[in-house]
Amino acid sequence: MEEKQQPIASVDVINPFILKQDVSQLQIFKSVILSVILLPIRFLLMILILTFDWIIGVLTLQGISKEQTEGLEPLTGWRRKWAKPFIVSLARFMFVIGGWFWIPQKGRRATAQEAPILLVMPHSSFLDTILVIALGCPSMVVKDSTEKTPLFGSLVKYSQPLFVTSEDPDSRRKIAEKIRERVTSGKDFEQLLVFPEGGCGNRKALLRFKLGAFAPGVPVQPCFIRYKNNLDTITWSWEGPGALKQLWLTLTQFYISCELEFLPVYRPTEQERQNPRLFADNVQHYVSSLTNTPVSDFCLEDARFLKMAKESRLPPTVALVKLLRLRRTLGNQDMNPADELKQLEEKRKSFTPLRGDVQHLASYLGLERCPEALKEFFRILDQQKKNSLDVRVYDIGLWMLRTDVKLKEKMQEAFQILDEKSENLDIIALYWKGIKSLKNLKITDKFDPEELSNC
Repeated sequence: MEEKQQPIASVDVINPFILKQDVSQLQIFKSVILSVILLPIRFLLMILILTFDWIIGVLTLQGISKEQTEGLEPLTGWRRKWAKPFIVSLARFMFVIGGWFWIPQKGRRATAQEAPILLVMPHSSFLDTILVIALGCPSMVVKDSTEKTPLFGSLVKYSQPLFVTSEDPDSRRKIAEKIRERVTSGKDFEQLLVFPEGGCGNRKALLRFKLGAFAPGVPVQPCFIRYKNNLDTITWSWEGPGALKQLWLTLTQFYISCELEFLPVYRPTEQERQNPRLFADNVQHYVSSLTNTPVSDFCLEDARFLKMAKESRLPPTVALVKLLRLRRTLGNQDMNPADELKQLEEKRKSFTPLRGDVQHLASYLGLERCPEALKEFFRILDQQKKNSLDVRVYDIGLWMLRTDVKLKEKMQEAFQILDEKSENLDIIALYWKGIKSLKNLKITDKFDPEELSNC
């Protein structure tokens, strides 16, 4: 394997879950006019084509085996050779009516034998489904509720998807097992398409990849999405325009400009096959370096906590967001940080040593196991990759969360809790500024006691 390329990074904290949409008066006027002239025609034709496509799908699925319906056996015969391509072509024509006239594809798409898994990113909208159709509607990982969706529910069966139950707490492990079984079965399945980020971001950075697509340890091919319209009518994220507004603005554009780029196949090393987390992170960095897209340490589960930090007038750094998520896992989200600090202060008097690995930090927090939220928190704070942290870094985070004291007092308390080793002082910079070292303050703004004075 060639030497890993470095990801694109920035000292700025990128919020990957927010879209600030600046719609001009001219754009609103155009959308209103086209809502009267173009939108009704588009909508009617799209519904008619979808209905016809659904009828064809229902008829041609009659008599299909249970094994093929459940994705245990690949489609064969006329269904694979004629029926599915015809249904996909109709669906593609439906979106041509909607404004997706041409979707250019750069690079070479690998075969299922070369790369059993196709990774599509960055995922930013439910409208990315159109790009799935442009790719020939390969198998996907979808929620089980999709099967009950009117019209689309029957059509999606032709892709032989892997269904995941979002309400099942064990769904992550189960879907990883299903993916492994599918891509290592040796059967003539098409490529399995996966959105590795696991949810929608704003395309400003790559969210941290989920592990499901990497657990089998097989070669993967990244496919990068680029939307090129000046006005972003596609992104549907946690903070920003709602789905209906985005759909309205999209269907009242004359056309949607986007392209797909197939990147070279990534073949895992033996070490990566044994360590899915390493495999996922290296692929994320690989895509970042080839597309000049920053990587993010945020994952989909962090979105609500990023919003919580903003509402509490806290800096939206990865470290603080991971701390908020950890406190929720501990059941302390409603507990006053000051009260929690008092409890930990008493515990610290008899807790030795103060430095240790993630299991040691778990013991300090009264945990027998290491939940995923704790592992993520530890990974972010352990910037020097020593697999060792001072347990007091958690206490520092609690001081940063306090809203009853000024920033200057927070900083003074943080410096008093930690000794003056540079790596400990860097923790403060990581919490408050999202930078890895106090040395980086010379290229960003200094700590200002009046900053966020309401905190």
